[in-house]
Amino acid sequence: YAKVDTSLEGVAGDTKTVPSWNFIGEAVDVAEGAEVDLTAMTASTKTFTIKKAMKAVALTQEAVNSAHGNIIGETETQLAKAIAGKVDSDVLAALLTATAASGDGSKAISYEGIVDAVGKFNEEEITEKVMFVNPAQVTTLRKDANFISADKYNFNVVATGEIGTIAGVHIVPSKKIVASGDKFTCPIVKLEPASPETEYTEDELPAVTIFLKKDIQTDADWIPRKQQHEITTAKYYGVALTNEAKVVKAVFDATPAV
Repeated sequence: YAKVDTSLEGVAGDTKTVPSWNFIGEAVDVAEGAEVDLTAMTASTKTFTIKKAMKAVALTQEAVNSAHGNIIGETETQLAKAIAGKVDSDVLAALLTATAASGDGSKAISYEGIVDAVGKFNEEEITEKVMFVNPAQVTTLRKDANFISADKYNFNVVATGEIGTIAGVHIVPSKKIVASGDKFTCPIVKLEPASPETEYTEDELPAVTIFLKKDIQTDADWIPRKQQHEITTAKYYGVALTNEAKVVKAVFDATPAV
């Protein structure tokens, strides 16, 4: 869902200025024979500093001696997952900074609500999109006659974790979509074109970009006086919303169905 930009790797500097395309606004009614006004594409810029995400675990030698299996290997695996989870959270946080939204949170997730949200993209051709939903919304979607379960596809899924499609949008459940009050805000992300000729050109910037300074690195230290292993993992990166026109937030009621 996000492009990884490695232009900062191995070079001096830890700041990045990125463009962010602004949403062009909703479509308008036009009388018969009248011309629609032209809308200009505009962009703003954001400058941010690369940050560092870390996680560390301490293991006493007694724990290593008495553990079943490879406790050090398991620790390293979990540290990698911890960093990946933080990056995911940062990507979602960037998506939720988009301004285009649909719905007021008074209705549960539905085909009609998703159609209304997709309409905010104001696009001429149908493109691939993915929407992140809370697992609590999945049952409601599965009961919708317009939902197509992934196990009924005649083709491969587009998104990791995808469970199906509705209104042409690929659905991915995520516990990172949490209720705010009594509302779920579910970002719908317009995916990148498959054509290498247009992908990541100026007018096809991805919705979100991860700017990588230094990829994940795990280091282990032995502290003799404590007879303790310290295993630390770190990653240097930044996440930015780089094309706001490719994100619409669909807002639904989070009240559990009776």
